[in-house]
Amino acid sequence: MIRFFDWRDVGLVKTLADRGVCLDSETGLTQGNHPLQHALLSYLMPMAGAPTLIWRADGNHSAVFGQLSHRQGEEHARVLYMAPAAEASGDGWQQLIERLAVEAGERRAQNLIAEVNEKSPESEALRQAGFAIYARQTLWKLASRESATKASENVAVRPAERADTIGVNTLYSNVVPRLVQQVEPGPQHIERGYVLEEGGELVAFLDVRRGPLGIWVEPFLHPEAYDLTEAVLETCLQIMPSPSEKPLYLCVRRYQDWLQNVMPRVGFEPLGSQVVMVKRLAVRIMEPAMKPRAVVEGHVPTAIPSAQFTPHDDGPRDGARRPGYPSNGTAHYRWPTHAKANYR
Repeated sequence: MIRFFDWRDVGLVKTLADRGVCLDSETGLTQGNHPLQHALLSYLMPMAGAPTLIWRADGNHSAVFGQLSHRQGEEHARVLYMAPAAEASGDGWQQLIERLAVEAGERRAQNLIAEVNEKSPESEALRQAGFAIYARQTLWKLASRESATKASENVAVRPAERADTIGVNTLYSNVVPRLVQQVEPGPQHIERGYVLEEGGELVAFLDVRRGPLGIWVEPFLHPEAYDLTEAVLETCLQIMPSPSEKPLYLCVRRYQDWLQNVMPRVGFEPLGSQVVMVKRLAVRIMEPAMKPRAVVEGHVPTAIPSAQFTPHDDGPRDGARRPGYPSNGTAHYRWPTHAKANYR
């Protein structure tokens, strides 16, 4: 049986939380995993927190809970947290994933995204639930601020401005494959990142997202800026204001795999590789559902011809004036129809 979290499940969520897995790397690394807090917030305020679903097997005490991350109006949702891990939860894990997809669709999300290790039991459970791999990524962590090397070349990296929106969107369209663009939106808050402009065009953008536990950076660099990659990252690390105690993470997608060789030289160490999987919940219709039918014969007139009076013998006898009659009351006129009907 699958149902929404309520106050009776507080102990269950608290017990299983330590045995779970986070399927949203950015949230887990920058904000931490707080399943019980998200569940309680969603229970008290349905439009806030993370919707939490509970699966219980009939006749025994095994249970699984899963959480969904979705902002109202967004076209994509994410599987936030599942507990326990897929290996220890049997059939409940997959059934709950499928129910989370239904919940995301009811919230009008078009895609459900999850990030897992490629050869993990979670990736197999997601595949059986209808998920497919659309991207691969490697997570890197800056060893320390002191380990970051100084820029070997001066590059004009600067904080992004609202005026850079068109340039950033153009760079995103040129760098990111179409398949990924159909699932994930482009950068939403341009002003929080850093850009490099060369020859009047943006060739690099670093999307920076901060949380209470860390900083998440996602780079978008044009292949023409390959020789400047190391200098761009070094300069960005130097000008980026950040408390030294906060770890900094950088996510490199495989379509920019040439960045992998640069990361160790800048002072990053690998955390691991993941696959990004998606389940399509809806298909966008690019043409109207209702098409106008072709006119069977001729065309529909844009204006009705002016009416004409036709004498008739049984006009009003009392001299009263009616619309369409002459004022002397001696003749009755009727309105013939000249517009051609178009039956379908």
